[in-house]
Amino acid sequence: MQKLTALFLMVFMVFGVTGTAWAQTPEEILQIRHYFQDQIDSIQSTNKMSNDEIYSVYVDLNRIPQGSVTATVYENINEQATTTTFANIVVQPIQGINGAHDKITRFWSYLDNNNDEVFLAQWGGAPENTVIGYAYGVTKTQTMTSFVTGIPECLGNVRIYDYVVSSGDSDSSSSTPTTTKAATATKDTHPQWAEAYLAKAIFTLSDNTFVFNNQIEKMDVAPYIKDNLTYLPVRYLAYSLGVKPEEIAWNQADQKVTVTSEKTIVEMTIGSNIMTVNGTETKMDVAPEIKDNRTMLPARWLGGALGAKVTWNEQSQSAIIETAKPGD
Repeated sequence: MQKLTALFLMVFMVFGVTGTAWAQTPEEILQIRHYFQDQIDSIQSTNKMSNDEIYSVYVDLNRIPQGSVTATVYENINEQATTTTFANIVVQPIQGINGAHDKITRFWSYLDNNNDEVFLAQWGGAPENTVIGYAYGVTKTQTMTSFVTGIPECLGNVRIYDYVVSSGDSDSSSSTPTTTKAATATKDTHPQWAEAYLAKAIFTLSDNTFVFNNQIEKMDVAPYIKDNLTYLPVRYLAYSLGVKPEEIAWNQADQKVTVTSEKTIVEMTIGSNIMTVNGTETKMDVAPEIKDNRTMLPARWLGGALGAKVTWNEQSQSAIIETAKPGD
């Protein structure tokens, strides 16, 4: 395999960091990226796609003319592969400015620039009409999931980090294919659709830290499994869904917790499988319980009540909480 080019460093420097500040010093970042580079070289020299530290994704764009895209994620030393095929993709050129390849590579760079806990690279020597990316860091599994999930929306919009050509705009370098449904979008270099793929929380079994919007946060109790269900601390789960501390109330006498989020009020009582959402009762298949002075509950109940999507990653033993995207 051809060695990885310096493209990923160049992309990082040109686009810059548009999100949270890096937790590491510039010198530490450079050391990590050198180590990352060495690991990728090692993988490629043995014709592998991943090891236990570096995961990769292979995006095949060759069927864009037929409205289809395939993405395969490779994880761990065994190259465990997960392939996702998307149909009904907006038909568009593969190459060129605002072509599918251009959009996908910029989306990948966006996730790199806005995530403190993961380092991403693109292979400049990838076969034509494909995108190959590598991930290293705490949230590599979750970042891969977020990237693959966002591919259809990425291809349905104009490229990130650029302006959209509109009437009277003389910037010919930002032309948009007429087949792209976002051709009439207003100028935007940090679009909401892309931000939505950063807004998530990851709770890992038996770990008293969780990842929230790409930052590591501490908890005083760790998630655990009971009756094949993963219990999370309600307070931290609510926080990850945008609920402020003062919007979580505990009634000691009634053993009841009340969570208020904008126009939604959720009430749960310890030992009861009845959850009340805006006055309407919902029967759950579990009941909240107390562990280490914290109210615990499977994430899907509170998450669902507040409009979030909750998924379970068996390999990483993590619950992934995604808030509703703008417009949902």
